[in-house]
Amino acid sequence: MAFTVTELMITVACVALLAAVFLPTLAKSKARSSRISCTNCMKQIGLAFRCWAIDNNDHLPMQVSVTNGGTMELAASGLVFPHFQVMSNELSTPKILLCPEDKNRSYATSFTDNLTDKNLSYFLNIDSLQGDGSQLLSGDRNITNRAFAGSRLVNIAKGATIAWTKEIHSEQGNLGFGDGSVLGFSNRGVGAGIQIPDGVTNHLAVP
Repeated sequence: MAFTVTELMITVACVALLAAVFLPTLAKSKARSSRISCTNCMKQIGLAFRCWAIDNNDHLPMQVSVTNGGTMELAASGLVFPHFQVMSNELSTPKILLCPEDKNRSYATSFTDNLTDKNLSYFLNIDSLQGDGSQLLSGDRNITNRAFAGSRLVNIAKGATIAWTKEIHSEQGNLGFGDGSVLGFSNRGVGAGIQIPDGVTNHLAVP
């Protein structure tokens, strides 16, 4: 039996109403799932740093000379990928260095052949210390904080706040700490969760 025009209009209206109700919920669910995936990536990164430190007298790559397999002399350059390259065994795959929501970056297929800062979603604090839960280790790269003129490193001192653009998690972001923990923040009140010790300046290398 064929639909009348009135029945067809009612059906279309019902479909539109259902879409209006459920599509925002689905979008929020997808965003939440991506944020969780990002958190998991950062936790794996934190674990990789801790494993690397265990084999290097509790030092992270940034505190170990290049001649001994670290990246100390490369830290001032502001490049991020060399610090991850030396941990290729601990990281196992370069895919965890890219947030699923980072649509402006692409996966690297290898740690040696094509890994650059363009394949990374996360900044790195070159001053972070192994096991210190009060210090930043890493975070989503799309921060609004900028480096001073003449430097590629972003300085974050006690009392400073970190904020994010809409590029990845819509003005929200994850931060990883020296003890391997990862916490989520939004642009509102983000500074309250960053406990930077007095007199300490963190130099962030942002890809």
